[in-house]
Amino acid sequence: MITKVDLQALTRPGQEKLQTAAGDVHESLSNDGFMLLRNAGISQSLLAEVFQQSKLFFSLSTEKKENFLYGSAAENFGYQGLEKESLNPVADRADYKEAFTMRNLRAYGDQDGKWPSTEFRQAMIDFYNNCFQTVASLQKLLAITAGVEADFFRDCHSGENVTLRLLHYPVSPTVSEKVEQWGAGAHTDYGMLTLLFQDEIGGLEVLNQGGGWLKLSTDSDEVVVNTGDLMQHWSNGQYPSTLHRVRSPITRDRYSIAFFSDPDSATEIEVLPSFLVEGSEPNYQPITAGAHIQRKLEATHR
Repeated sequence: MITKVDLQALTRPGQEKLQTAAGDVHESLSNDGFMLLRNAGISQSLLAEVFQQSKLFFSLSTEKKENFLYGSAAENFGYQGLEKESLNPVADRADYKEAFTMRNLRAYGDQDGKWPSTEFRQAMIDFYNNCFQTVASLQKLLAITAGVEADFFRDCHSGENVTLRLLHYPVSPTVSEKVEQWGAGAHTDYGMLTLLFQDEIGGLEVLNQGGGWLKLSTDSDEVVVNTGDLMQHWSNGQYPSTLHRVRSPITRDRYSIAFFSDPDSATEIEVLPSFLVEGSEPNYQPITAGAHIQRKLEATHR
């Protein structure tokens, strides 16, 4: 069972309340690496505008969408069409989804040819900044449980690898009774934390500790939060980076929005002392964030 956490209640002033809040987040993420966040500080009107801009973009002709094609994993920005990515690199078929990915989007101006419209760009920047603030609150709480300075995690996330991603999962054709077509194959996320905003169409499934797949639906005021590979690494496995996947919709198209809070490329990720039992060896060797993220990105592109 994925835990529901109220962020508004967790971030009220007072050190004692912060300690309690940090404990709640710690317990939630320690179970399955997922939690459902309520009162996340996300503007509902802005969220609605981003969903609207997403639907408008994906409704364009393929020719028009391809004016904004994804260039490379190194840039990680632009449009990717159906079956251009395999989040599970060993799957029989590529993912039946299309995406508009925006890494470090504040680096690009109106005249850079990256944006379908001025309205699209402004909505994405505003939403990106809103999500940045929400993640900063979570990072502050996780810093308490990690026994590091309050700004330790925030200082590792300037935005260089922080990415906003619009996702569209069309109703997929039946391929074969023997070959499953997934909207997104089973995968883990790459960085520290992910925020996921879903519409009312289900499809997200999470691998639980018992080895079964849990269908994860959300209410309109809930945000899915999960830890990624590098947070698992920092925490010596305390906060697992859990496999999850998206089942292709069967009656109506599905839309979602993901915000990936990934550390800056030069960040050295090594197990933090507070997660080590005295005298024990860490489960993970040090790694550079950028090297890990690029390796994972490159493996997904067919």
